[in-house]
Amino acid sequence: MDYTPAIDTAEPARHLMARLGGIATGGLVTLEAAAKVMRVSRRVASARLARLVGAGWLTRAKPGLYLIRPLEAAPGAATTVEDPWVLAHVIFAPSYIGGWSAAEHWGLTEQLFRSTFVVTAAPRRSREEQWLSAEFHVARVRPERLRGTTLVWRGRERVAVSDRERTLVDAFREPEWVGGMRHLAEIFAAYRDSPAASPKKLLVAMEEAGNGAAYKRMGYLAENLWPAATGLVKAALRDRSKGTIRLEPAVHARGRMNKRWGLWVNVSASGSGEA
Repeated sequence: MDYTPAIDTAEPARHLMARLGGIATGGLVTLEAAAKVMRVSRRVASARLARLVGAGWLTRAKPGLYLIRPLEAAPGAATTVEDPWVLAHVIFAPSYIGGWSAAEHWGLTEQLFRSTFVVTAAPRRSREEQWLSAEFHVARVRPERLRGTTLVWRGRERVAVSDRERTLVDAFREPEWVGGMRHLAEIFAAYRDSPAASPKKLLVAMEEAGNGAAYKRMGYLAENLWPAATGLVKAALRDRSKGTIRLEPAVHARGRMNKRWGLWVNVSASGSGEA
């Protein structure tokens, strides 16, 4: 005789799913939240969620995290989240959306990237991760670098993202966060032409999160692409680091020496007139 337990002897699956849906974040439910709404222990909640997975109501994203499957999803079909930003907010916490994804969000680039760029202070094993068919590029930083972000609404959820200025500052420090120096020059020019452009705000962001190398790259680009923003150039000359660095860290060739900025100009930045 088959004694396989029902999904929940005390509550029909549809009723339980309705309650889980009420506490879901972008369709995602944690084990802790499920146990709380069920008013049971984590062990009991885990068993009930496992049965819901087996019945096709949920997809297990990772230990302790579940995705509510759409009612129209075919049995066994791969399921992904509606918004990767919300998934990143849950999986990589503490974190923020930055780099090329933030640049896309603020309209600073038309270039499309397959993966969502996530900046996190949590331990990670890989720079490239995939969860629920969504791809993520992960940059790990010290916890203090998570400060100074802004919150934006993604459906019913609020997710941290670097604002325009912080996105630029991060890229001045790490050009690869936006796909390299050439793309950074295009993003910087788009910011310059944006109604939201503010040299003052950019300098504040630099003071909060920049470093000596970032000042060098910002000053170099400002002098060539935004000469009217004299305050950026003056601040960069004052606060740039000593020594010499490569304009594009990912390119090992030295290129031309720019003594004014202490830069090996090893790539051509659009509009700079140098190669």
